[in-house]
Amino acid sequence: MSDRRVLVNLRGLLTPDPAHAWAVDRIPDAALAMENGRVAWVGQATDLPAQWADAPKVDGGGTWATPGFVDPHTHLLFGGDRSGEFNRRLHGASYQQIAAEGGGIRETVRATRGATVAELVAAGEERLKAFRKRGVVHLECKTGYGLELEAESRLTAAYAELKKRGWSFDVTLLPAHDLAPEFVGDAEANARAVAEEWLPELVRRHPGIARFCDVFVETGVYTADQGRRIFEAGKRLGLIPRVHADELSWTGGAELAAEVGAASADHLMFCSEAGMKAMAAADVTPVLLPGTTLFLGMRDWAPARKMIEAGCRVALATDFNPGSCPCVDPLTILRLGCLQLRMTFEEAFTALTLHPARSLRRGDLGHLLPGAKADVLLWDVNELLELVYWVGEPYRPRLLPA
Repeated sequence: MSDRRVLVNLRGLLTPDPAHAWAVDRIPDAALAMENGRVAWVGQATDLPAQWADAPKVDGGGTWATPGFVDPHTHLLFGGDRSGEFNRRLHGASYQQIAAEGGGIRETVRATRGATVAELVAAGEERLKAFRKRGVVHLECKTGYGLELEAESRLTAAYAELKKRGWSFDVTLLPAHDLAPEFVGDAEANARAVAEEWLPELVRRHPGIARFCDVFVETGVYTADQGRRIFEAGKRLGLIPRVHADELSWTGGAELAAEVGAASADHLMFCSEAGMKAMAAADVTPVLLPGTTLFLGMRDWAPARKMIEAGCRVALATDFNPGSCPCVDPLTILRLGCLQLRMTFEEAFTALTLHPARSLRRGDLGHLLPGAKADVLLWDVNELLELVYWVGEPYRPRLLPA
């Protein structure tokens, strides 16, 4: 039986347009027709086609309707807590100093290696609920805090269980998140283990769970050459590359992403202009993570404006993780996109909806034009710009029931 409904009594509706990189449709007094969980028609209420006149109506309550947020870069699953480390940084210790003392990511690796699949699933579900409450309808979720095969396998198994429970996300394998403690000083051997042993075994044990693979290409971690070999191994397994690129220094990560046909290059605070042009030409989505810049107290914000001018379809993400950005709030990222990356409201909103969906190869997310999933957020505001203008307001959208 067909499920047909019409969302009415809207102050307006705002949606990016997939046919044009930065176009946004703003429809006053809008209505939205839905059938079987998909958008069937959108426009002004007075133009509602006659075949929808008798369909059940859903009262929008005079709100603004938008597509749900898509978060294309999170480290959802991990064990432990690093709030103590955060306090040390407030007292003057640097991120690098804490890492050199065995803290930082290694603290999370120890806790994650000690966590059971059930514990990881429970923690992940609570975090997914927090994202959902704030309007995130789909995420990208990485492994990467195991840094050895068995722990990475437990992380992947936990993601498989969360998928069974109906959560909407894509999985990225990131066993090359850092050098494993067992391989410190030998990145080449670690890269070989990832490419030749860990990735193939993770895909064999957990078929169909992961769509992407990632490598932290950075000074002191993996070189572009090592990343290239890992990505080529992942591609042979059917995994699409995503790249941690040019975060702390220029390493050619953006150029590598273009070369290997990556879906995204992420961070990019030190991206070169040649890298921007290469990403635009190869249709690689730059995923910018301003919450990380803020949380680490850095001064180098990713050059969003230059990327847009170079022809890139920029996306924004939380980078939710325990060490450098424990943030589940897309509005914080929207505000930083406008206030620090110098994006317009329409650009930043598109960068949190349509463009991240494109980077995940999800053409039916991030917009509300016909064919899209009817993941609709309802905002009780007079104008959507209030979401940025009232910086401290904890706006919470209402998600239209499926």
